[in-house]
Amino acid sequence: MRSGYLPNVAGGDLSILRSRREGYRAFSPSRVRPWPTGSRFDDPQVVRGVLEMMDLEFHQLDLRYRDLRVFDPSGESRLLVSLSQSGQRVPVLVVGSGEGRYILIDGYRRVSALRKLGRDTVSAMILSLPEPDALLFAYRMERSGRRSALEEGWLLKELGSVHGMSREVLSRALLRSESWISRRLSLVTVLPPSIQEAVRQGVIPPQAAMKYFVPLARANREQCEQLVEHLDGERVSVRGMETLYGAWRRGDAIVRERIVTLPLLYLSTQEEMKRPDPPVPVPAADALRRDLAAIGGICRRVRGRLLRREGEAEIAGPSGLARTWTDTQGAFTDLCAVMEERLAGC
Repeated sequence: MRSGYLPNVAGGDLSILRSRREGYRAFSPSRVRPWPTGSRFDDPQVVRGVLEMMDLEFHQLDLRYRDLRVFDPSGESRLLVSLSQSGQRVPVLVVGSGEGRYILIDGYRRVSALRKLGRDTVSAMILSLPEPDALLFAYRMERSGRRSALEEGWLLKELGSVHGMSREVLSRALLRSESWISRRLSLVTVLPPSIQEAVRQGVIPPQAAMKYFVPLARANREQCEQLVEHLDGERVSVRGMETLYGAWRRGDAIVRERIVTLPLLYLSTQEEMKRPDPPVPVPAADALRRDLAAIGGICRRVRGRLLRREGEAEIAGPSGLARTWTDTQGAFTDLCAVMEERLAGC
């Protein structure tokens, strides 16, 4: 069989689509992405027949795959602004489940944002595919790097454990090596469920989970779970997790126990230690002495420039230097008078 192609709909390229009633425009070779040889999507003619557009109400959506994605508060804020200003430009992906219900495959953030904006419907692209094929379809259409490694692990586990796809089949479908599949699945196996849930809720950034919690869970699974439990749902940055993990690695048993039971207190203490000490007040006499020394230095510098005849043409011309000198001379005369009065009083 020859290699087939899929439209890059997830990248925002909706120009290849028409409405449900009108069908679909022809594919442009420059706007498609390869699909693995041997899949049911080998023939572009088949792919044209699996897409249709429809506006769906929220109660029609089955959100069973919500746990395959990570909640991103900052990303949702940007999405809310975009949707409120420009409306929904990219449809969500769904498959039919019967009786007017549809399983949401991709677009959970858009659905959540539209609900918060008070919208009643969501524009959806309906795929006439089985659920596992639709999940693969959605993943293949995404921009590279859009999902974290942990999200990819959740998807692979869903496809393997629930839908019975072997690692060999997944490898062919995703154009990935079996070792890549194994590494992603190992993340899901190593990380305790509590850590994974904290990542889903946005408490722990996915990068921090992979870089710090995976080795921590391998070294001490119990303390890894304790650490997340005592975060109390407080969001911690990647840098904060780096601080906690680094201190845990360097510490002895007592220090490690304190870190995993009081992580937020440890982080706040470290922040306090990094803050610079408040400036020490300078006595008034010292400040005056410093200012007078600065004035003396400026006078000597200006005198040297005048002796070297620097700026002689500007001094003679209408450049404003004469006015500046008059003002400076007046200020210096006033300073001399006040200073002599103070010295006389001493």
